[in-house]
Amino acid sequence: MHKPNNILEIDVEDSLAWDPYLDASRVEVKADSGQVTLTGAVPTYADRLKATDAALSVGGVRSVDNELFVGPAGEALADALIAFAAATALESDRFVPVGAVKVVVVDGRATLTGTVRHHFQRQAAEHAVSNVKGVLDITDDIMVSGEPMPSDVAERINKAFRRSAIIDDSRITVSTAGRTVYLDGIVGSDRAMTEAVDTALAAPGVEYVANRLIIEP
Repeated sequence: MHKPNNILEIDVEDSLAWDPYLDASRVEVKADSGQVTLTGAVPTYADRLKATDAALSVGGVRSVDNELFVGPAGEALADALIAFAAATALESDRFVPVGAVKVVVVDGRATLTGTVRHHFQRQAAEHAVSNVKGVLDITDDIMVSGEPMPSDVAERINKAFRRSAIIDDSRITVSTAGRTVYLDGIVGSDRAMTEAVDTALAAPGVEYVANRLIIEP
């Protein structure tokens, strides 16, 4: 779907404004032949992620270059305070095992370390910290040490792809080695690529997904 740049910019702005939990008041949108660039600032790292998702949901958007700055206007929080708030968020999250994940903050950038049994616990830790005020970026170095990967995991992932309204018309080949899943082939959008990677990561025993997919709208 092709849209003129000015129409696409308006549609993306409307999509950003539609989410009542996203503060996009300081976000600028520029479009160029389906490539959307987001500049400006949002209050939290979670808002930065939401802005990308909102833009990708618009018809005609092929890719998003998110250059948003994270942080409250005119305010900088000390790393120690951010780290304390991040640690509290991890302890409060019911999906993150108590004491399993540690966080270090340097210049507003949080690094997560530790070991969990399931990938969804790793995702929960990153999500919890992404909502902490003052976090500018996250490096997720959490290891997954869960159950062994089943021998039929590739077929399970393929079935999950076929169930997905976003992925089902994509041409994806799934292969495995150790606890790594390899995705090769063609998808129709950045959203379909993200969905495919997330679906593969949710499979039992998967620790890492090597994304070798190509986008061809």
